[in-house]
Amino acid sequence: MNHPVQGTDPKTQRRAVIAATLGNVLEIYDFIIFGIFAVAISKTFFPSGDEYAALMFTFMTFAAGFVVRPIGALVLGQYADKVGRKKALSFTLILMAIGTVIPALCPSYDSIGIAATVILVFGRLLQGFSAGGEIGSNVAMLVENASSRNRALFCSFQQMAQGGGVLLGGIVGYVIAVVYGQERMLQDYWRLAFFVGLVIGPVGWYIRRVLPETPEFERSKKKESVDSFLEGVKANFGRILIGIAIMIFWTVATQVSNYFTTYAVRELHMPVASTYLGQISSGLTLLAICPLVGMLADRIGPYKPMAFGAALAGVLAYPLFKMLVATPTLPTLLLVQIAISVTLGLYAACAPLVMSDIFPTRYRATGIGTSYALGVMIFGGLTPMIVTTLIQISGDKLIIGLYLTAAALLSLALIGALVRMQRKPVPA
Repeated sequence: MNHPVQGTDPKTQRRAVIAATLGNVLEIYDFIIFGIFAVAISKTFFPSGDEYAALMFTFMTFAAGFVVRPIGALVLGQYADKVGRKKALSFTLILMAIGTVIPALCPSYDSIGIAATVILVFGRLLQGFSAGGEIGSNVAMLVENASSRNRALFCSFQQMAQGGGVLLGGIVGYVIAVVYGQERMLQDYWRLAFFVGLVIGPVGWYIRRVLPETPEFERSKKKESVDSFLEGVKANFGRILIGIAIMIFWTVATQVSNYFTTYAVRELHMPVASTYLGQISSGLTLLAICPLVGMLADRIGPYKPMAFGAALAGVLAYPLFKMLVATPTLPTLLLVQIAISVTLGLYAACAPLVMSDIFPTRYRATGIGTSYALGVMIFGGLTPMIVTTLIQISGDKLIIGLYLTAAALLSLALIGALVRMQRKPVPA
């Protein structure tokens, strides 16, 4: 395992955590609101007449953002490993801001036809490229500013920030739905959510101007240069595969949680405002549980909480969705989303630390970003489209529970293999 660099002063640690976490909250918010407002986007940018087809095209566009994530992870990860975490984080935020303004301003399909769809897809690709490079740099920034006593806690802020992004998306969606009503929100007022996301520009400037580079990166840069692209992939191929395996339950549970807004409205015919309250409850749960799990993992190690979270999801996922389908009320929706968020928090609060310890410092941002991006692309980005298609074909609304159960059990088995695996020490 890597040995954390000691001597990072508490003030610098706090600044690093605040800057990296706040930036990640806004990055995640900008990326997930596309999924949260999928129904509204499908009505705006795709031909009307076939609701299922329009929704599927929207989810294909949603998935496109995940397809380019590995490219962003490789390009921007190499950039972060060569020039530093801080510059890479600033650049990803600026790219995300540009990608976010496109759906906020782009005319509808009824106004400019297929050009609207093309412009929307371009904006989503830009968001995906940015997000691909952000995760690796963000985790590297957090872990490299931590001491040996709080590495798991610092890494847990990555998932806590994702919860913050979900919370912000839920609050914005709920306010828009309540103030303007469901019908007006589905027309054009959903765009307000994307304008809210544009505040990431100043945050990018703050990170670039204020935050120092991590001591561990500076020491590693002095010792050894970054491998070339092919050398890096060859030397770390096995570690990347392990990182992808770690991502399975993490990304599927995340996307299932984000899919609730579509699932509750389309399949359970619940009011759209209720679904945003569900997102708020999910975000609050992650904000509360992730730091607690991080502190626990600093005492007992990260594998036990991860395994418990995956096992809990494997047992509870199907019964939870069965209860929700049988009783599609707001209290039931909140209970189900909170329960799934607890299992996700147990797992995902620890996963960044496990992934960061797999890779050497000089390849950490690239390795984490590539593993994360490939895992999300393969197992997460297609989740809304797969679940929607399976429900459409089978008519079984509980398939989503089986899908989440399968992901949890697969990750649980892989965690067991990881614990038993004898890994060589990772060089610094």
